[in-house]
Amino acid sequence: MAFAKTNKNSIFSLSLQNRTLELTREGLGFIVILFGVGLGAINTGNNLLYLILAMCCSFIAVSGVLSELSFKKLSASCKAPPNLYCNEPGTLLLEIRNNKKWAPSFSLRILFPNDSGCSLEQSPYFFFIPPKSTEQKAVLFTGKKRGRLKINTCHLTTSFPFGFYYKTKIIPIDIDMVIFPALHQVQLPPKNETDKEGEEALHSRGEEIYAIREFRPGDSLNSIHWKSSAKTGELRTKEFHRPQDQSYTVFLNVLEPGTQNIVKKNILEERISKTASLIFHLIKRGNKVSLKTEANHTAFDNSESHLTNLMHTLALIGLERDS
Repeated sequence: MAFAKTNKNSIFSLSLQNRTLELTREGLGFIVILFGVGLGAINTGNNLLYLILAMCCSFIAVSGVLSELSFKKLSASCKAPPNLYCNEPGTLLLEIRNNKKWAPSFSLRILFPNDSGCSLEQSPYFFFIPPKSTEQKAVLFTGKKRGRLKINTCHLTTSFPFGFYYKTKIIPIDIDMVIFPALHQVQLPPKNETDKEGEEALHSRGEEIYAIREFRPGDSLNSIHWKSSAKTGELRTKEFHRPQDQSYTVFLNVLEPGTQNIVKKNILEERISKTASLIFHLIKRGNKVSLKTEANHTAFDNSESHLTNLMHTLALIGLERDS
């Protein structure tokens, strides 16, 4: 599993078991000085240079001990939204728990894998975590692709105390959520449009009559109910549902006509994104929407829970084999 590089200016990295060291430019400079002092001490036999050399070596040893102490008995957790639209930022609440009895932890960052399917706007930074306490940071993160997002591990990194190198450790974390398809602007059908051709065909129920009343000045002659008018001897007109009560069925075809195999990935993503956008904007406009695929046909509704269920279905279409 590949992780983002901790420091862009790092010179050298070394991995051993569950630890990775990335040497910084400052650390390289310190090592050069260390070798210079060591060579000078050997060549001249100056006791003062030997003392300086010993002090420099102790800095490196202390740096390793303190950074390792900061890593001890730490656990990470997060609170993520249950779902998120692709390419739209959401809030992720990250927590680090310091389970040590007396020692605090300093200068920690959390990184996610490069192939996790999401990106953080900024790596959360925890400057100080007291013993037996929990620190929280809210960060914006963005899903890069639709589908189920599962992250089981993250990188915990620190340059404490001297910044000579970045030390990283892999710790468990549990993120399990669904990324909905990407949304974009679409042209919605007018209230009197009954159908639309295409891969994501859209069919309307039409405006249904729900009452017949007396004709009033200003009413359209096209709305006159002639049978009722003939029976009563007076002009009667039809009343229809309001435009927002108009219902639509959105058809999504993801199979090739000949082979019945799923279409190519780029075509599939384009169709699903267009379908999701139509459903989202129609429901937000107040229309009742039903989704019809080769495997399922949902009921008509325009509630938020119905929208969530449809987006959840679209998020996983074509990905079942990968899950």
